[in-house]
Amino acid sequence: MLKLITAQNTSLPIEWIGISDFDGSLRFETAVQDMPTLFAIFNDPEHTRSLTRVFDEDRRTFEGFTVFKGIERMATGNIVIRLMHE
Repeated sequence: MLKLITAQNTSLPIEWIGISDFDGSLRFETAVQDMPTLFAIFNDPEHTRSLTRVFDEDRRTFEGFTVFKGIERMATGNIVIRLMHE
């Protein structure tokens, strides 16, 4: 299972995560449907200063993506969140 853990130890399942070659933003998709809660978490630099992607035993940490740039509901119903460095 793929999941994302914030700096404040909030965990949520994700479908994918990556840094865009186009603009350098960090983007990820989640099936979590609660947009107000997602907005509150990912608009808070205390949560986003360090984000760790966990896949089984493999971990990758993304540091400094503290600027909230957008949240979008996709046609599938999943939500994509975009964050940038300051």
